[in-house]
Amino acid sequence: MDYLVTGCTRLNDIHYADGRKVEGILGGALYTAAGIKPFTDSVLLVSTVGPDFDTYYGGYFRQNGLSTAGLQWVLPKTEYTFLEYHADGRWWEYSKYGQSFTDTWGETALIQAAFILAHASPQTKGIYLESSVQEAVWQGLDDIRKAAPNAKIMWEVATGDANDPRLRDQVAELIRQCDIYSINLPESMAFFGSESEADSIQRILAFGRPCFFRVGEKGAYMIENGQAWFAPAVQVEKSVDATGCGNCSTGTALYGFCEQLHPLKTVLLANRAAHLNALQYGPYPHFTADLRQALFTGMEAEFLRRMEEKNVS
Repeated sequence: MDYLVTGCTRLNDIHYADGRKVEGILGGALYTAAGIKPFTDSVLLVSTVGPDFDTYYGGYFRQNGLSTAGLQWVLPKTEYTFLEYHADGRWWEYSKYGQSFTDTWGETALIQAAFILAHASPQTKGIYLESSVQEAVWQGLDDIRKAAPNAKIMWEVATGDANDPRLRDQVAELIRQCDIYSINLPESMAFFGSESEADSIQRILAFGRPCFFRVGEKGAYMIENGQAWFAPAVQVEKSVDATGCGNCSTGTALYGFCEQLHPLKTVLLANRAAHLNALQYGPYPHFTADLRQALFTGMEAEFLRRMEEKNVS
């Protein structure tokens, strides 16, 4: 496979600040895979699951031609969490099966380097990691590099890692070990100590590693080679649920980076993928060849328009 997406697989019961509740929503790293799937079929989810996986996820995988070869059947049941959003923007997530399940199976659910090595090859173009700095998978990074010498590795920095000043040096070192990273505005302000979006952009530029910088409903930036390319979010007014949009757009950013697309093209595609993700609860339900063509065609038209405007100004 060209792209390996690693991370948790979990169902969500989502409780919103306005009182809405939805149950049994597909979540976890599938959101990231759904950010790559619109543009290529060569994507594999590497995750840990339980014997009930097919009950919840099987239909989605079959409908979209996703392989289950990367799944590790190591849990007694697939993770299932309550996801609670608060009015001030904070959110909390905890196991529906209780703290005892997390205490017993939490470590088993984490991604191990061996899971990735089983599928990494010279063909691999990109590998997505969302593991926290203290997880064991990072100890196998050199082995992953050797197994997939042509792959670009992207890290979506975990919120808890970015917010913890005690981990700043470790986070910075891991970013340097990866080819590209992704971070959102609040995380960037905590990690860099910046005071605004503009300040964060300058600090990301100074840090010197390619970054997909997410700024919520406003849109996103692709920052590389000393420039920050911005594109606004697509049709936010049609959003049903923004859960997973960051993961989804980050997956697209990995695709664009590995395919050596112009940075503006990458962020235009990423915003389109996030728009699809926000149209319903859970990831976009069905990817087709016609949808793929429409996404690329729309992106190219928007890219040409924006570049013409840039050149005129």
